[in-house]
Amino acid sequence: MIFEKDFENAKAKILGKIIRNGELCKSRFGNSLNATPTFLVIEKPEFSQIVPDLFIEKYCETLKKMLGIVVGKLRERPYTRRISIPLWTPKDHLSKNPVAITEISFLFDGKLHLTAYIRSLECLNYFDVNFHFLSNSLEEVSQKAELDTGSIALLVSIPHIYERDVSRAEIYSENCEEIYGYTDLGTHLVEDYISSAWHSAMELIYNYGKIKETEWEMFEGQKRSKFVHRLFIEVKNPEENKIHDKAPFTERYCIDYAHSYVIHHDLLNRTLKSILRDGEEYTYAERARYCEKDDIKVDQLYEVIEKLKIDKCRRDCYVGISRYWDLKSSDPPCLRGYQFVKKGKKLSGIFYMRSNDVYGAMHANMFAFALLTKYVAEIVGFKEYDYAHFVVDAHIYEGFIHAVKEILYPDMKRFQVK
Repeated sequence: MIFEKDFENAKAKILGKIIRNGELCKSRFGNSLNATPTFLVIEKPEFSQIVPDLFIEKYCETLKKMLGIVVGKLRERPYTRRISIPLWTPKDHLSKNPVAITEISFLFDGKLHLTAYIRSLECLNYFDVNFHFLSNSLEEVSQKAELDTGSIALLVSIPHIYERDVSRAEIYSENCEEIYGYTDLGTHLVEDYISSAWHSAMELIYNYGKIKETEWEMFEGQKRSKFVHRLFIEVKNPEENKIHDKAPFTERYCIDYAHSYVIHHDLLNRTLKSILRDGEEYTYAERARYCEKDDIKVDQLYEVIEKLKIDKCRRDCYVGISRYWDLKSSDPPCLRGYQFVKKGKKLSGIFYMRSNDVYGAMHANMFAFALLTKYVAEIVGFKEYDYAHFVVDAHIYEGFIHAVKEILYPDMKRFQVK
């Protein structure tokens, strides 16, 4: 995690990381140095003039359409975790130049904070204009909702610069420090296994989480939750120790959940008809592969696999789960989107969530997302894979705090020695 007070220092550090550790890849725009996925937090963003740019104009147009709903929800319930705006649409797969910022999420925690997922960012020439769009968006929403302006965070899947610009960027080569662990505005953990990642997430929230109200008023144990803001977990070896011995799910359940709700059984063929079962409003698989409400139907997962078969360095292998109409929903998808990227000899799956019930759902989510990454890796020709999990609001419901305590700190019988 790169944690800085201002965007200039954050930009310097991400450029330093690219220069020091970037992997040379080919692209249609020229050879590029690609760094690994990077989580940045800028504590005090500055409102500034936006330089005219085609993509920024498109982002502003999308935000303008959603602004009334966003501000209305924040005024009604500032603690909501349901404000996440998709900038990516499935038909971006049919574009030669799809949007780079795919999702922006707002969360109030004393101040209003913004988090963005960026599938690809050329950090020398385009960091400023993209960041200024985000800072202006946060400023505008904060003012209209009458909330204090907070921080901005970016999860950049493929930070890069072009080989032709290396000489211009070398001045940043000594400045690439990252931090790990908990901060009030973001947490970055690196774990060996899914099971240990789940355990660490619960431990983090149990010990550092803040209590707040939720929107689940009908469920007594879910009216309040303990949460941490922005949790990024990288899992190095998702093939081993997948299931924690205290998990509220069996491995069989996790496999069935992955196949039916997240993946859809047929990976190799394009999905050409609805895959929803009776009573289902949506599933992650339906949003990824064939969404009835989309004006143009695109099997995004199929398209991603086909792209990776041809070019493993592709930077647009993103699957959008969220849709604009989710803002009006009382139960919008927690998963907003995911991307597959080349990371050395591995394929890395990166999954972005606006909200995650850590005790009740995260373990099954992580298992399913990692299994999907494994399948894609095998199909497109990677022998190894890893997995990353990002959550804007990671929480444990108040009704399950005791159950989590029993897992983390079980009561041990004490024997008196006579």
